[in-house]
Amino acid sequence: MKYGKKEGLLYFGIPSGSLNEQVLRLLDKAGRPLKPGRQYELTSPCDPEVVFRVLDRKEMPQKIRDGIVDCGITGKDYVFEAGMEEELEVLGNFIFSKHTNQPSRLVLASRPELGIEKPEDCVGKVIATELPNLTRRRMRELFGIEDIRILKSEGKTEAKVNMGECDAFTDITETGATLRANGNIIVAELFTSNPQLLANRDALKDTGKREKMEDLRICIDAVLKAEKEPVYMVFMDVPASALEQVEKMLPSVVSPTVSPVVDDAWRSVAAVIRETELNILAPKLLRLGVDGIVPIPAPKVFTRDMANPKEL
Repeated sequence: MKYGKKEGLLYFGIPSGSLNEQVLRLLDKAGRPLKPGRQYELTSPCDPEVVFRVLDRKEMPQKIRDGIVDCGITGKDYVFEAGMEEELEVLGNFIFSKHTNQPSRLVLASRPELGIEKPEDCVGKVIATELPNLTRRRMRELFGIEDIRILKSEGKTEAKVNMGECDAFTDITETGATLRANGNIIVAELFTSNPQLLANRDALKDTGKREKMEDLRICIDAVLKAEKEPVYMVFMDVPASALEQVEKMLPSVVSPTVSPVVDDAWRSVAAVIRETELNILAPKLLRLGVDGIVPIPAPKVFTRDMANPKEL
């Protein structure tokens, strides 16, 4: 058993650190609940064909490339830091971060009293960063700056500028609010990152493993899609005389579901409607004589386009 892997199972990497809680939460809502703890291998009673391995988020690209796991989730920034964007297959781009459902940013920041107001002010200066390769690369690509000195940081990077160890630093942020609240200024945005589902290319040749990876991606996508904007399964009683007009008004994946009821003058109609659309439609439907509009929250939404996602 190379790397302790058993035949017939998919090995899925879960990142440690800042993304861990969000990934566990999404897997739970995607039907693969895992009990967090001190174990490095986890299984879900709902899907015994998958073994989840908790791995360092920075090492995840290398672990996937080497086959220690068949696939896994980590930040796009760590893939570029490792220089492995051409060695791994991206199966899914997910838009969420530590606290919110939006991308995170790698920013260059400093203290206002140090006089660094633009990237060019960093020439010849020391930049503390947890992502030295990505920082050098983006300073060169975006601003043509190569004359910088890197101070490799393993954490508490922001504190290093306060203690005079560096002139500027990089930080992963979602909104920048914490940086500004601590008296720092954002000098430039270097990289926009989001979690990715990455796969080992040899593992993808196994049809069973590839389908299992796609199943997991689709389920996570469905959760995120529903969380991005609340969606409801809406049931309503529609007068038969207004049915055609109501059908034209209602959004749906294919078409609304229309069912007969005991009273032939009425029809029962069901449709999937976003919350913002429902708030606008409901008063108009009531004026057409529609009654009993009942929205039921949908925890996830599956649509056919998820089977063939477009790259972000």
